[in-house]
Amino acid sequence: MKLTIHNVSAQDSGEYSCEVIGGATTRAKLEIKEPIHKFTKALKDSEADEKGSVTLQCTTEQIPSTVVWLKGHTELKAGGRYEMSQKDGVLTLTIKQLEENDTDIYTCDVGTAKSMAKVTVKALPTTFIEKLKNQEKKEGESVTLRCELSKPAAVVQWKKDSEILKPGEKYDMKQAEGSCILQILNLKIEDSGAYTCVCGDEKTSAALKVTALPPNFTQKLESQQAEEGADISLCCELSKAGVPVEWKKGTQVLKSGEKYQMKQKASMNELVIKKVVPEDSGDYSCVCGDQKTTASLSIKAQPVTFKQKLESQQAEEGADIILRCELSKAGVPVEWKKGTQVLKSGEKYQMKQKASVNELVIKKVVPEDSGDYSCVCGDQKTTASLSIK
Repeated sequence: MKLTIHNVSAQDSGEYSCEVIGGATTRAKLEIKEPIHKFTKALKDSEADEKGSVTLQCTTEQIPSTVVWLKGHTELKAGGRYEMSQKDGVLTLTIKQLEENDTDIYTCDVGTAKSMAKVTVKALPTTFIEKLKNQEKKEGESVTLRCELSKPAAVVQWKKDSEILKPGEKYDMKQAEGSCILQILNLKIEDSGAYTCVCGDEKTSAALKVTALPPNFTQKLESQQAEEGADISLCCELSKAGVPVEWKKGTQVLKSGEKYQMKQKASMNELVIKKVVPEDSGDYSCVCGDQKTTASLSIKAQPVTFKQKLESQQAEEGADIILRCELSKAGVPVEWKKGTQVLKSGEKYQMKQKASVNELVIKKVVPEDSGDYSCVCGDQKTTASLSIK
């Protein structure tokens, strides 16, 4: 009896037995020695572009029973990006979708022989596959500028015009995989400009336009009452600092001077009215563009009194006599009387008023001019007697 094994290989090594049914058994060991392999065509060093593929191929003189492919010292398994084939003595390894870290020494190990070659993967330049887009936002809002690179983890730099931006309260910079994000917070008019994301020699730019919000009054004028002679302050506040305003009384535009003082500190605006009089009563407005705030001012007049009263006099016939008194206010109308008779300005009587001082001049007095003379202002009166010799 005999057993013939054709085309033996190392896998055929082992213990074989011949057993007679119901009888004796005989055993024998078979050891197949791997032939000394020889590469008739060795692996060759290869270069390929990132994202491409590379094929390593070698040929052995005899068909090997085992083939192991190695990257460095790591054994590779068929599947995914690795395709392995064996046809007769031709051994092939194909690597697809190459990455930079695929660069290494690759080995084809057939047991008694090895062939090695270096694979070099040439990195593709990083490019922007999604570019920045122009944007328009309103003052006070936030904006997000976004672009995407062909590779993750590439270092980028953000610029506004030629200025390099740094992360902080104003700018928030993020990078995840190939996505690059710049967020600009609390936009101001001066944030308008060209923004650029730079990666090596590559860059993408976009324009940001920030439109101004119209100012509005966050604190309005308040109506007031005041005593005559006081200094009054009218205050209001705008949503923006440094915006020009115009002050009005009714429709009259007010100018800064001795009577009116106009102040502006940041967003606060103030109108100071000095030494108010009843004529200062009315509506006051602060105007900014098409925005306006209005308040009324009411001035309570101080009662008029005689600060200096008339003094009784004696005079010689034919003289000119002056009766003089002074009020607590200037420019207040008065009435002159002799007894109960209202006097009129003319050849005999001259009535003068200068500021708060009032005078009655009696020309060329005669004895009949003797009597009581009065200066009357409202319910106030001062009286003096005149005696002519």
